[in-house]
Amino acid sequence: MADIQNVAQVALEAGNSPQMIFRHYRELVRAVDAEKWFAITPASVDAAKAARENGAAEKIVALPKEASA
Repeated sequence: MADIQNVAQVALEAGNSPQMIFRHYRELVRAVDAEKWFAITPASVDAAKAARENGAAEKIVALPKEASA
C-alpha cells in the first residue's frame, strides 16, 4: 500500500479484498521504507555482501603458523 497507493491493485495482487487490505496493511510502513524494501534486488544484495567481505578482509589478523610436530 505504501508504495503503490492503489487499494484495488494491491487487493487483486494479494488475492484479498480491499476491506482486508485496509484493515491489516494500510499505513503499516512509511512510503520511504517501502521504497527501500522494493529496491532490494539480487544485484544490490550481492554488492552489499561483497562490500562486507572486502571490509572484513581488512580486519582479519593473520596468526603465526605453528610448527608441526
